[in-house]
Amino acid sequence: MKPTNRIERISRRLSLLAVLILLALIASPASAQSYSFSVDKMWMNVFVQPDASVRILYEIVFTNSTFGRTIDIVDIGMPTENYDIGNMTASLDGVVVTDIRPSEFVDPGVEIHLGGQSIPPGETGKLRFEFTIPDLVFQDVTNRELASLQITPTWFGDQFVQGTTDLQIAIHLPEGVSPDEVLYQDENTPFTTKAIFRDRVVVAWEFQDTRLTGPHLVGVSFPARVMQRVVEISLFELAVRWFEASKNLRVISGIIFVVLFSFLFLRFTGGTGVTLWLILTAGVVWLLVTNPTFHMLAFFPLIGLVIWNESSLRKRKKKYLPPIAQVEGGGIKRGLTAPEAAALLEMPLNKVLTLIIFGLLKKGVLVQVKDNPLTVEVAPEFRAKELSSLKERFERRRKAAQEKGIVLHKYEQRFLDAIEARPGRPVHKIDFSDAMKMFLRIVAQRMKGFDLSDTQDYYRRVVSRAWKQAQRIGEIPKREKFLDRYMEWVLMHEQYPTVFTSRRYTYMPVWIRPMSTGGHTFGRVAPSGGGGGRSSSGVPAPGFSDVAAGFAGWTENTMGRMAEAILPGKIQATGKSGVLDLSGFDKATGDFFEALAKSSGSGGGGGGCACACAGCACACACAGGGR
Repeated sequence: MKPTNRIERISRRLSLLAVLILLALIASPASAQSYSFSVDKMWMNVFVQPDASVRILYEIVFTNSTFGRTIDIVDIGMPTENYDIGNMTASLDGVVVTDIRPSEFVDPGVEIHLGGQSIPPGETGKLRFEFTIPDLVFQDVTNRELASLQITPTWFGDQFVQGTTDLQIAIHLPEGVSPDEVLYQDENTPFTTKAIFRDRVVVAWEFQDTRLTGPHLVGVSFPARVMQRVVEISLFELAVRWFEASKNLRVISGIIFVVLFSFLFLRFTGGTGVTLWLILTAGVVWLLVTNPTFHMLAFFPLIGLVIWNESSLRKRKKKYLPPIAQVEGGGIKRGLTAPEAAALLEMPLNKVLTLIIFGLLKKGVLVQVKDNPLTVEVAPEFRAKELSSLKERFERRRKAAQEKGIVLHKYEQRFLDAIEARPGRPVHKIDFSDAMKMFLRIVAQRMKGFDLSDTQDYYRRVVSRAWKQAQRIGEIPKREKFLDRYMEWVLMHEQYPTVFTSRRYTYMPVWIRPMSTGGHTFGRVAPSGGGGGRSSSGVPAPGFSDVAAGFAGWTENTMGRMAEAILPGKIQATGKSGVLDLSGFDKATGDFFEALAKSSGSGGGGGGCACACAGCACACACAGGGR
């Protein structure tokens, strides 16, 4: 008996399981059913009331598809959130429907539960729905003598609607308006009909065979005198409402806003403060989503801040000196060379580099090989390329300078190394960034303990005095002698060409003409009519035959090219290009999260509303439909 009972029990269980599977297979298609219907006709009648409210009456004919789900609920979009379900009435085929609730899928909108009047598959039903919405008639911003109304009927989800709809929208105006006084607002949607019905002007639009899956916005303007009141709205408020309703525009402008904000922040901080940027960006995104007014108002100031920041950064590019430990009232630092003074006065780095190269040429440490583009080589007695130690190279060159009776400055060593490492290359094609960085560091060190502003004023006066004195000298030999000695200082003045070139005189620097002073020869190249001749190293002698303005014009061209020889990013004193350095904040935040991680690790254990407005505020009835 027991084995038989066991078999029977197993058989019954298998039979029950088979029945459950069969029921699930039968139920699945039904549960997967979705709404599928056509909207054969829709009439929307809008009755304008003198108190700026409107009474809206919908008549909608639905035909349910043979395979669609029973239409038991219809969602209707509202023009605004300011609606009252208490004044709404609905009926289907003349039978009153009373169950009306705020919609779960349409915002703003309501859902009409049809109950026993639900429309089964293959059947047709006519829904009648009436309600009143306050404050929909606005002051027309284009003409204060006019009132304005814009509205669109509700629409339904594209996935639910089959076929097309015959849509008619009629707006019934208050008494006292003549047909000639009524204007449509959009040239693309003029009135289809304008008539008088029961002593009221009625304007209508007909949309034959249209897809009722999106807005059909219409607008009308009429004399404000027939209204007891209209809703006042400014152009700004109108713009805000339009912007708030334009969701695609808000998304695109929001992305642009976040990109601009990030660009501004990271440029302002020089790429530091990434943690703070993430926090602020999250806050900005939240504001953009929740506050369209902020979104619209903040956009243009943000652009202004970006422009201001970029302008500030361009000005800061001149401020390449490392921080100087100055002392106000500490006195003037005298004895700086012309290039050092130029750096202290924050002259362009290409000009500073030109002064350094010209100084080395004047002293005979460098030899000019070619003038256009300027190409130089280290004089034989100053070459030290084979020595690996900077100290050894400096010592060899220092001794060579002593023998020639000239001074070789410490900062000049790096420039000589860069030139000697790239023989035959034009000066502007040699990277002097590291040498310039070291030079600027030396300048900052030399200024330690002195008054920066007083020292800058002092060297401005030196430059001005050198230029004025050279200009006053009338005798060419005396002017040439003065320029030979103070050439670099005169070159620092903005109007230096007026001294080096005139109608009767063109200055030629000492390194391209023979000149003996103090027992050593400055000039290594004999001049010739075509810039020919040969230097002591056997290379063709350069000249200025290709530069119409002589030395001044050639210097201008050479100085311009020198900008290529310095990479600004390599010589930034702080390593950051922004105005504000937030790297400390990043470190503090990183330390905090690291400590937090260690601490935790040590423990044990449906369619929305959108419409575009023009000329007035927008009243939109939005996507609805069955579910």
